[in-house]
Order: sequence, then structure tokens, then C-alpha cells
Amino acid sequence: MMSSSSSSWLEHISATNVALSVVIGYLVYKVFGFDKRAEQRKEQDRKKREEALGHDRVFTLKELRAYDGTKPSKEHGGEKPIYIAVDGVVFDMTSGADFYGPGGPYAGFAGHDATRGMATMAVGLVSEEWDDTSDLDEHERQTMLEWKEKFLSKYPVRGTLVKSK
Repeated sequence: MMSSSSSSWLEHISATNVALSVVIGYLVYKVFGFDKRAEQRKEQDRKKREEALGHDRVFTLKELRAYDGTKPSKEHGGEKPIYIAVDGVVFDMTSGADFYGPGGPYAGFAGHDATRGMATMAVGLVSEEWDDTSDLDEHERQTMLEWKEKFLSKYPVRGTLVKSK
């Protein structure tokens, strides 16, 4: 028979083995990139979501300007909707009116294409004319795409922004 001291020693080794197994499993997971597959699936899901959500309406810059949060809209039951475009996708930011509506810290983006402003983190940097953002560098483009992803997960898509109809 084993003494009580050797029994607790075996229990200690078992707990240590379990802990080491968990750590090794996690490291194997990270090293072999299983989380990269999850990221790829997430990106594919995001693209499908973007394609499926509200891209039936097409906005020009002039049409988008009507959705700056200052004008009531019949189609929104008298509400003052706030739309912002990022990378060609028009988002309904009305639920974030404290941030994007009149008096909010990002109000300068309301009713505009905010692509360049989001990319450069310059609040209110918008153009009244079509803004070809092909000159954005890789870091700026990545920053803008991160904002777009955040908006896709949080705000309804209302359509796409086009240069002209």
C-alpha cells in the first residue's frame, strides 16, 4: 500500500501534467495556425454579410448628404437618419447619434463618404466631390478596413455609394 505522502505526490504530478498538456496544446494551436483558419472563415463570413445586407439601394454623394442627422425623413417616420459611407458601403449610424449626429465628436462624417477620414483618423476629413482613395497607403487602407469591419458588425447597411447613377 502507498503511504499518504506518495499519494499526494502522484496527485501533484497529475495536476502538473494536466497543466503542461494545456499549455502545450495552446502552443501547438498557435504555432500551426489553427487560429488563422478561423480568421479566414471570419473574413469570408464578413464578405458574405456585406454582400447580403442592404446593397439594393445606390447612393450618390448628393443623395447621401440628405442623411446628415439634421433633416426628418418620411421613410424613417420623421426620424433624422444619419448615414455614413466607408469604402463604398453606406451605413445607417442613427443608433450612434450621440457620436455621429449633430454635436457629436464624429458629426463631420454624417452624410458623407468618410473613407479618407477613417483611414487617416482625421475626424471630419471629407470631400464634397468624389474622392478617389486609391492613393491611401497600406497602413491607412488597413485602418479604414478595420473601421468598416466594426461598422459591419454594429450598424445596418443601407446601400452602396457610387460616383454617379
